[in-house]
Formats: sequence, C-alpha cells, structure tokens
Amino acid sequence: MKRYLMIILPVLIFTGCKNNNVDPNPTTTCLAENAINEGIIPASEVKAIIDSYTSDKLPGITFLARKGDNYWQYNSGVLNKDSKKSMRPCLVWPGYSITKMYTATAILKLAELGKISLDQKINTCLPANLLSKIPDANKITIRMLLNHSSGIEDYWHNSEYVEGYVENPARTYEVSDYLEAAKRRFFEPGTDVYYSNTNYLILSLIIDHITNQRHEISFLKYIYNPLELSDTFYKELPTNLLIDTPRLYADVEGAGRLIDFTDLSYVQFRNESGSNSIFAKPKDFVDFIHGLSHGKLLNAHYFSEMRKEYTGNASPDVYGLGLEFYEKNGAKMYGYAGSSFGGRTLLLYNPKTDVSFFIGVNAGAELGGPVLENIAEMMEEIATKLAN
Repeated sequence: MKRYLMIILPVLIFTGCKNNNVDPNPTTTCLAENAINEGIIPASEVKAIIDSYTSDKLPGITFLARKGDNYWQYNSGVLNKDSKKSMRPCLVWPGYSITKMYTATAILKLAELGKISLDQKINTCLPANLLSKIPDANKITIRMLLNHSSGIEDYWHNSEYVEGYVENPARTYEVSDYLEAAKRRFFEPGTDVYYSNTNYLILSLIIDHITNQRHEISFLKYIYNPLELSDTFYKELPTNLLIDTPRLYADVEGAGRLIDFTDLSYVQFRNESGSNSIFAKPKDFVDFIHGLSHGKLLNAHYFSEMRKEYTGNASPDVYGLGLEFYEKNGAKMYGYAGSSFGGRTLLLYNPKTDVSFFIGVNAGAELGGPVLENIAEMMEEIATKLAN
C-alpha cells in the first residue's frame, strides 16, 4: 500500500486474526559462511541502531546488506510476540510496494524485447473489456503509469473503498472493484506526479494481455530465473514455508497498540496485483536489486530509462520507472519502500558504495502515531548511516 490511509479503522481490532502460536524449527543461515563479511558496512553501528528500536519500541527487525559477493545480516527482537520467539535469518518477508520494482522490471523487459513501447498509450495494450473501466486510457502512456504521472486515483485513497475494506477486510476483491474505486483523475496525464497503487495494477494487466499469460510468469522468466532467486514468491506461499514467516502486527488506530494482523495481511496479498504481494527471503531481495543494478536484467538503455527522475509540482518525492530515490548526506540511493497493515520494508541500492540492503519490520501503522514514527526514524538512521 505504502501511503497512509487517512481514516480510522476501529472495527479491525475486533476482526482479529486467529492466534497462531507456531514454534518454528530453527533454520540454518541462508548465507555461506565464507560470504559473510561485516566489514562491508559499519556493522556495529547498524546493529546498535536496530537494537535500540527492538528494545522497547518495535517487535522485530531483520536487516541484510550485500556488497559484491559479500553479505552481512542482523536480526533483533521477536518474530512472534506471543511465543517470544526471537527474530532470525532466512524468514520469508512480504515486500509490500517493493513489488512495484518487479512489475516495472518486467514491463521494461517487454519494452526491451520490442513487445511494447514506454510511450505507447495504454488503450492499445489492454483488453477491450477493461477499457471502459479506465477513463483517459487514450491519453495515458505506460511511462506515466510507471512514474506515477498518470493522474489515476489510488484506490487506497478512495473513502468508499476503504470503508468497504474496513467492514470486511477478509473479502475477495476483483480487478473491477479496484478500477471502480479509481475512477477519479487528479490532473491531466503527464502534468504532475501522484503516487497510485492503481498504476501498477494496470501495469500487471498490461503484462497479462501482452504476454497472454499471468504476469507472475514474466516475473519468473525475466527476474527469478536469470538471478536464480529460489526463495521469491508471489501472492501465496507454499504451505511448508508458512512457519518460516514473521507474525505481522498492526497499529490500526495509530495509538501504539499492536494487534496480530497476519491472516488479514495474507488476504490482502492474495487480492492485490502488481503493486503488492511479492514475498522473499532477505537475500533474494538484495540479490534482486544488486542484479538489476549490475546489468543482469535490463540492457543499459532500459536501465537508464528506469533511473530517469520525475518529480511533482508540490511533492518532494522523486520517482523513476518503478524506483524511488532517496538522498542522504549527498549520496543518492534508489529502490523502494513498502508498507501496509502489519509491516514495513525498505530495499535500497547505493551506487556510491555498491551496497544493497533490505530492512524488514513486522509491524505497520498506516495512520501515523508512535509505531510509524519509530519505524520511519529507524529506517532514516540506517539509510543515513549507509549513505557513505
């Protein structure tokens, strides 16, 4: 979801997920011993930052960095507040909006292969039955979806959609439900920037139509297989991996009180396409952005297109085509942040230091409040520490 919902969600407290006090068996490290090198980053300082937040502010944090063929990981806090099981490596994490990087990479690969053009109008690459549900499809290009300049409403900003979600967060949603909740247009296409999950839903539909296959097949073909990502999944996890995931906790009121939101989070993952629902172990996340940044997925031209920067008329946010840019201490990093009820993630690459890193927190707060503030401060501190 990644952008805050400005609506109170008290009913979710009473929809509570069942308490799943699984005691998972310990797993071995995902990293070969000879690949672990804490010298690739200021490890002791990052560890101190993480520990300061899991001591009394956040349930659990995982961190993994890569530089070249070396990695360093650290885990702190708990993966399950009830069983008090410690956070550990090799868990599968939801990526939330990090998913948008995968969708964008697949689209750019299709452009590289000559199957679409970035400046092609989207009415030329969608099935006829959907076009009536997407106003201005004859004005909006694929590039505008990628860089959030389409003007299309984010369904998570539609009050009716959110109220319906509040009433029944376990409901199954169809594509038509999301498109119906995104009928408004906030500006003429290409004239401003506004973050919208709907853009990436439509991109996933374009992949489906152009390839005549589900878009996750393109993820497999153009991303997972070239990088040998064996621990990356989409929408649902294999049953045997369900015990190898952290419980997810939501501060649904913005008041600092966390409830177990895990089961409802997994309903959301099954529902949403293109903008959400990638799962991976931290190593696969950093291997993805490392491979992307080192020419293993896109040719130089299309990776350059991906890194072109776009800004809006008022917002300070800077977007590429499926990327977000962050500037810390003069270093410009790129990647994506993700969040929803139950968790928050960050995946960044720093070209200056050649370091990729992933942060996962098994708590989320979409309405502001102390939990969100703590997560934001922690991620800001780590990103700043890794800027140089």
